[in-house]
Amino acid sequence: MEFASIYRQFGSQVTVFEAAPKILGHLDDDVAAVAQSILAAEGTDIIAGAHVTQVRDGDTGATVVFEKDGRQHSVEADAILAAAGRAPATRDLGLDAAGVRTSENGAVEVDEHLRTSRRHIYALGDVNGGPQFTYTSLDDSRIVLDQLIGEGTRTTADRVAIPHTVFITPPLATVGITEEARAAGHRVKIAGQPVAEIVAMPRAYIVEDTRGVMKFVIDADTDEILGAAILSVDAQEVINTVALAMRHGVKAAELRDAVYNHPTSTEAFNDVLATIVRTDEPEAGQG
Repeated sequence: MEFASIYRQFGSQVTVFEAAPKILGHLDDDVAAVAQSILAAEGTDIIAGAHVTQVRDGDTGATVVFEKDGRQHSVEADAILAAAGRAPATRDLGLDAAGVRTSENGAVEVDEHLRTSRRHIYALGDVNGGPQFTYTSLDDSRIVLDQLIGEGTRTTADRVAIPHTVFITPPLATVGITEEARAAGHRVKIAGQPVAEIVAMPRAYIVEDTRGVMKFVIDADTDEILGAAILSVDAQEVINTVALAMRHGVKAAELRDAVYNHPTSTEAFNDVLATIVRTDEPEAGQG
């Protein structure tokens, strides 16, 4: 989605083939729908539920053949970007000879201290099967350093409320869990607003981009923030404040009532967290 956004803004005509029923399937449907509407409004053609069956190279381009709803279609393209995920590049490292175990997809197996099956060997970053983010690799180095010259107490379990950003325009940043929190036993309340309706977000108006939405999933009983999705200007920065609040138990009301400098995007918390869209009904016997 990032490259689709980039190349569309460069002026290319872009078509995205998504095998799943929708793009950004890890998000709640309402947030994913806003993101898709923004991309579509910019001219990106998104074909969800498409199964690409063939790519035919030509003299000046290529033809993508795909199936959707039981019918076969084709699209002509000048260039094709395959974005179907990554696998750890461990095939030629001779790990078997070193006695280092790997998983079926080639990832090096590690414990919570990032030790491999050979306790004096550690595996950091994309190679160990964890989240493939630069900042996760950085934290991996802290865990190993703590093992080598520290107290040896740091583990991957220490990583709580790690944010993630999809760098489309505007950025889409998330942290924590979605409305699926109910499946984990939470009674939730949802706070959120379209960016265009957030009065206390002057930054969006200053840069003339009021597209997007902010959404918070909050534990209705404890007021703890369980997750957030922020699709807006500065989302990649704002999400770090939310993640920090989640890691340190800062309640939604505290984030709502804090004083933020002006004009910024974090001011939006004053409005968004005061806008409760809906709250789950308490179970029988509760207040």
